[in-house]
Amino acid sequence: MGCYHLYHYSAHISLGIKSFIVRVIKLFLISVIFLFIAVTAVSLLIPSRVTISKAINIHGEKESIFSLIRDRNQWNKWHPAFKSNSAVQAFDSIHIVSQTENDSEIVMSLQQADKDAVINGWKIYNSPDSLTLQWYMKFDLKWYPWKKLGSLFYENTYGVMMQEGLENIKANTNY
Repeated sequence: MGCYHLYHYSAHISLGIKSFIVRVIKLFLISVIFLFIAVTAVSLLIPSRVTISKAINIHGEKESIFSLIRDRNQWNKWHPAFKSNSAVQAFDSIHIVSQTENDSEIVMSLQQADKDAVINGWKIYNSPDSLTLQWYMKFDLKWYPWKKLGSLFYENTYGVMMQEGLENIKANTNY
């Protein structure tokens, strides 16, 4: 009789542990689903189109500035992504398509292998004593939470690169 009680007691404990594990798994799954829905809801508040813009004053001629931008063979002189050095590898696999060009603006679409295209535009504004060159990048984002939340860091990556590129253009065109 004593053996029966011991077996019954251990079976009861075994069922209790299984029940506990099932409840923990359910709680985990519900928490993951709730967290995904919450992150998705927050990401929907972030706009689908993000534009980063940087500008610099340059004492130079409009045509010399635009010739650096227009001629892709000269991008290695000023564009940080195309400069080859020990720290940064040049992006040879970027597909570039000119979209618009007039006397004050150049717009191009740049697309890396399997990534979305990014619109890059350079616009010149006349100032009384210099020219102001603005470089902007337009990103069209999908609704995916990781894409939208990742765009919050674009200023720290693309913005720094753009400022460096503008400084390089200034150094190549100032007189």
